[in-house]
Parts: sequence; structure tokens; C-alpha cells
Amino acid sequence: MSVVPDFRRDNRLHQAEQFRDTPRFNRHDVWATLGRVWGKFALWQQKRASRRVLRDLTDTELLDIGISRADAGKEVGKSFFWD
Repeated sequence: MSVVPDFRRDNRLHQAEQFRDTPRFNRHDVWATLGRVWGKFALWQQKRASRRVLRDLTDTELLDIGISRADAGKEVGKSFFWD
């Protein structure tokens, strides 16, 4: 038996404790991320549907809601990445 401590054994114990204390899988984070992705997808679908309806409106219907054909064309031509 030696007076010098066995650092190899102590290091392995420390690594095992460190691994055990760190969470490997957090369900809350996964569900929160999936919820954000689903929300973005639903918003994209809603905007896409609204722009398709706007595209099919007649000039009279556009005048009723106070939008010119040029404004409607700008909105319909937007990419889904933009608001």
C-alpha cells in the first residue's frame, strides 16, 4: 500500500459521476422544438392559402377590401420565407 493516492481510479469515478449527472435526453426540449416547427409549418400553410385566394380575387373584390391589383401582385409574389 502506498501513501500516494491512485489518481487513475479517482479519475474514473469522477468521469462516471459526471456522465450520470448530465441529462442525455430531455423530452421537454424535443416537444418544444417540434411544437415550434409545427407552428412555423402551420403559419406557412395559412399564408400560402391566403395568397392563393388573393390571387384569384377579381378587381371588384380587391376594390371592396381596399387593395389594388399591383398590391395584390406584390403580396402573391412574396416568398414563403418573408412575412
